[in-house]
Amino acid sequence: MEGDCASTKSSCGQTGQQHLGVATITKEELQQKLRAGGVQVVNVLEPEWYKLGMILGSKKIPLASLERRLCELDKSREVVTYCANSQCTASREAARFLAARGFAVRAYEGGIKEWKEASLPVENAPAETGGGACCG
Repeated sequence: MEGDCASTKSSCGQTGQQHLGVATITKEELQQKLRAGGVQVVNVLEPEWYKLGMILGSKKIPLASLERRLCELDKSREVVTYCANSQCTASREAARFLAARGFAVRAYEGGIKEWKEASLPVENAPAETGGGACCG
């Protein structure tokens, strides 16, 4: 499939630190934040990728729609963005975009792939119509 994140080359893989100017978070840290509450988790994949599933409780805001949907996010609460996997750059792009607009944000680079492989809570999201590549 064209635009497949799994086929995108990246030097990604670092977590829990700064990576290409973006603060990142590990799945363990994200689990803790979800248990504590107060974090906004945003799936920035395009709708055709929703079939991969979603981190339980996350909000669907595709990267291409992020600017016009900023009002759906609370600047007083931390945001964590995620996409398909560590090769997909959409979570980092979204985090950079949000940080530039004053949000406290980190990117979870393992994406839904790592989350599901760890048997962490997911929900199936119905596919929605819309276009765009999963990696922006």
